[in-house]
Amino acid sequence: MECINEYIYINTQINPDIHKSFCKTTLDNGYIYLTFGLISEDILSDLDKNSFVLQIRITKKYLKKYNESLDLSRGDQPVCCKMESKLLDILHCNAAGIYRKIFLESAVLFLLYQAQKNNFLLQQSCERCNYVNKPGEIDKIQKAKKYILDNLANNLTIAIIANNVGTNECYLKRGFKEVFGQTIFEFIQENRMIKAKHLLHGNNPKITDISYKVGYASLSSFSQSYKNFFGITPSQQIKQVFPDN
Repeated sequence: MECINEYIYINTQINPDIHKSFCKTTLDNGYIYLTFGLISEDILSDLDKNSFVLQIRITKKYLKKYNESLDLSRGDQPVCCKMESKLLDILHCNAAGIYRKIFLESAVLFLLYQAQKNNFLLQQSCERCNYVNKPGEIDKIQKAKKYILDNLANNLTIAIIANNVGTNECYLKRGFKEVFGQTIFEFIQENRMIKAKHLLHGNNPKITDISYKVGYASLSSFSQSYKNFFGITPSQQIKQVFPDN
């Protein structure tokens, strides 16, 4: 287990025995444990067909510096796209020394924040979301999510998605927002950008090809969307990843 500082530890292992990506939060008197599973079939990036388990241990004393209590919530949940992106950043981190420690500490804090936020949203959904209590309807919403992730390169409209999952546009828009906490457009945009970022980290990335792979016919539109989302252009992203090119 890698020691980031006296409060945070990370362990990453290839584990072929997991069959689904997951996030699990557990607690004891002294520690917070975040456990993540990633399998290539569940995510947008290439893991070379490997399955990984990342285990994070945080000493509760670490949070005392904020002088506020955090109402920690246990629970199991899926790995959302924001978690996936940060977990892949950890797996691909090549920094060393203090730079690695700073990066990994910030990534751990983000994952703790996102896990707690997602647990809170899931608890709210169970109380107020009509779709959660209707298996047939929520199944269509889950199918819509899968359809979107499988077709990020294609033209995605609400009408097309609704037709492919067998529901109407009104139910789809309302149900998607209730179940996932964001609009369909926000979900598509976020996942296109996350997929683009990981493609830009690949070998010999070509921006034009990547823009098509994430559903953009116009290179300028893709570059502007990427900059709006990440704060840098795709070209600047490549220079950060491959500074010698």
